[in-house]
Parts: sequence; structure tokens; C-alpha cells
Amino acid sequence: MFNELLLNGDVFQSSATDNATATVTRAAVGGVRHFVGGLAADYSAAVSAIKTVTLTRVVAGSTVTLVYRWDFAKGPFLHNLPLVVHGDQNTAVSVALEASGTGGITGRATIFLADV
Repeated sequence: MFNELLLNGDVFQSSATDNATATVTRAAVGGVRHFVGGLAADYSAAVSAIKTVTLTRVVAGSTVTLVYRWDFAKGPFLHNLPLVVHGDQNTAVSVALEASGTGGITGRATIFLADV
């Protein structure tokens, strides 16, 4: 199965959103489980505030969220998970970046995953 994770890896990124939550979702696929290896988030300009980046998935029928707080004054957020995590088969996974708080500054969320 490890080879499948490597061979089926892909990157999905949200559209840039102007002072709104940027969300990227990998939709549910019948008979498929999404394995997440990392996530990233960035803004188009400096944001000197702590913002949240949230990974959401369904595990054993329950919604599970992992919330990161990041000081974007330090630059973009990039987190490679120490192990891949997954949701249930036939369920979506998503990453959301909090709104920038300033009009004209766009945000994007990215998810690195494999479908098996």
C-alpha cells in the first residue's frame, strides 16, 4: 500500500479568496480513502497576525478537525504530517485558511494527499 500512496500522490489548491476563508476540498469518491501527507497556506501579502489553518476529515463516522494556529508574520504555513492521516472511505477531506482580515489580501489553502 505504501507504493500506492507514493504513486497516487497529488496536490490540490483552493482559489485565492479576498479576505474570506480559503477552502480546498478533495471530494468523496466511492470506494476511495484520501490519505493526507501535508498542508500549506499562504497570503498574497504580509499578514501580521495569528490565523488558523484547519484540516477536516471523517474518521469512524465522526468529523475530526485538526486546528493549527500560525503567525503569518513569519511567512507561509507548511506542515508535513509525521505520518499520513486519512478519513473514512467515501468521505471528503478539506483544509481551510482563515480570512486575512484585510481587503485586497488573498489567501490560499493547499492539501497534499493520495487517493487509495
